[in-house]
Amino acid sequence: MQTPRQTDPIPVVVDTDPGVDDAVAILMLLSDPRFEIRGLTTTAGNVPLARSTRNSLALLEYAGRGDIPVYRGAARPVRGRYAYSRHIHSPSGLTRRLPDPQLRPSETGAVPFLAEALTQDLGNVTVIALGPLTNLARLWKRNPSALRSAARIIVMGGAVNTHGNSTPHAEFNFFSDPTTAKTIIGSGLPLTLIDLAACRRVYISRAQAHGVRSAGPLGILAAELLVGWFARDASRQEFNLYDPLAVLAATHPHVVGLNSVSITVTDSDDTDDTEMWGKCEITDTSGGPVRIATPDHVDSAAAWDAIRELLNWD
Repeated sequence: MQTPRQTDPIPVVVDTDPGVDDAVAILMLLSDPRFEIRGLTTTAGNVPLARSTRNSLALLEYAGRGDIPVYRGAARPVRGRYAYSRHIHSPSGLTRRLPDPQLRPSETGAVPFLAEALTQDLGNVTVIALGPLTNLARLWKRNPSALRSAARIIVMGGAVNTHGNSTPHAEFNFFSDPTTAKTIIGSGLPLTLIDLAACRRVYISRAQAHGVRSAGPLGILAAELLVGWFARDASRQEFNLYDPLAVLAATHPHVVGLNSVSITVTDSDDTDDTEMWGKCEITDTSGGPVRIATPDHVDSAAAWDAIRELLNWD
């Protein structure tokens, strides 16, 4: 294993389905010089795979980061179809129109790329999963040693001891592909889980979004996406910064306190009740492979300061 020098940027792969909050999270990560995005792997989830891939390429092109490759992943979950959340974000997934990108995705698929990226740089690459866990579960099935080689795996997903946002019991990413969520959460891999209960501690209000000013293009775009999200529904007053908090778990880990637990996830093998699919339950609070963010130890003020700093928001 190569040991990175203290000044070397931390390599990161982002598995994503943009989505407004995915886009803001990616813009935050692009703004942090301490991190090097080795690639974006796309999955359907918030939007179909073609749109998810297009949005990823458009974001990178806007940011002037055509050096970062995009790898297409899962178009379907293990069973059934993705639910999509275009009614939440927009039909395109983003609330600010970006030009059709000139960039093109790699011919290499998401799973082969992940395997190569993780095994060629053993123990150094952080994986941040912002969408359904289909790509990671496929990699786990084909090459489990690759995921074991990650420096860290951060997952945004699950509703633990809180109500879901897709059903009363389930968070959207886990509900979208509960079988792969069950596979990854039950794999024994050391994971950091940023679930809904923690994410709901960090949000931006309608007034705050309209008041944001930034001198930088990435911060400007992030603000425009959020203002556009509020504009879609006059009743919207707060935007929970789900995926941005998952990125902060990597860039500013002091804002998130973690507890080690064991968790199970319900899928269609466990019940025919679709409202239960993706439900999470803690089975052991005395330790386990999953380090879950605890709501009482999310420093909301520090998280907000970190987001403002990364995006150069006044």
